[in-house]
Amino acid sequence: MSARKVVALALLVVLAVVILPPTATSADREEAALRALVPKIVAAWGTMDIFKVAPYYAADADFAYFDIVPLKYNNWKEYSEGAQKYLFDPNRSISAKLNDDLAVHRRGALAWATFTLAIDLVSKEGSSLHLNARWTMVLEKRAKGWIVVHEHVSVPLGGS
Repeated sequence: MSARKVVALALLVVLAVVILPPTATSADREEAALRALVPKIVAAWGTMDIFKVAPYYAADADFAYFDIVPLKYNNWKEYSEGAQKYLFDPNRSISAKLNDDLAVHRRGALAWATFTLAIDLVSKEGSSLHLNARWTMVLEKRAKGWIVVHEHVSVPLGGS
């Protein structure tokens, strides 16, 4: 092998070593950011203040959101009004504890997170309800960061 080829090969190796780790580190940082964001979104719901929840969600007119009730919300406006009516208005408190199964997957500007959690509700009359639930979030990276563009929250049949 000529000296010129050896030098070119060495330069390629150096470039690969310099370029590849930052890419992996960037991907790791994005995943870490998403792993930190998901509990913040869940905690925002626990405030029972839709204005604290709203910044995490896309308000695009045609994005569907699925919650425990009703079957479907066609956009953020419907979702925020429904959350107020079915979740916040009848309850005094909501607490949610994520289980240890949070999984985050990212493909470019799109990501999804899946996890299960325990939700405890206390109604304004004082009755308690415990739900084991599952939650899937689809997020999109936009200019201001990651934002939920679709989600699905549900409880297994029989509530367990």
